[in-house]
Amino acid sequence: MKKIILFALVTFSMLSCSKSDSDTPAVSIVGKWQFTQEGTLVNNQEVLTPYEHSPGCVKDFTEFLSSGALKDHYYNTSCNESIDTGVWSKTENSLNITYSDNTVVNGQILELSNTTLKVKFIDSGITNIVILTRI
Repeated sequence: MKKIILFALVTFSMLSCSKSDSDTPAVSIVGKWQFTQEGTLVNNQEVLTPYEHSPGCVKDFTEFLSSGALKDHYYNTSCNESIDTGVWSKTENSLNITYSDNTVVNGQILELSNTTLKVKFIDSGITNIVILTRI
């Protein structure tokens, strides 16, 4: 489930650069993003709750590298770290992640700013939403 959440976040954070009338540079997804909220849609309404990090430990985060590599950092209740790795790609508002175990997550980026990444993805027929904050 964490891989799916992470993939969704990555997928939504990869907005493509497009020409516009303004010279505003596109926001990059590259960097470290901490999980802050997760949830689903109920009657087309977002129902989000705070992401539950292990108390007293480093907070779980995802790292999108400029090389296209991805690292998901998770900490258990003993504060031991586990890292899931993979690759990511972004096209317009689509974020696609393939983990090293061949798990594939395809998400839709709902928001990408300098501080927030919001991704929606479907897992087993259920719509999931993940919100991350840049760290």
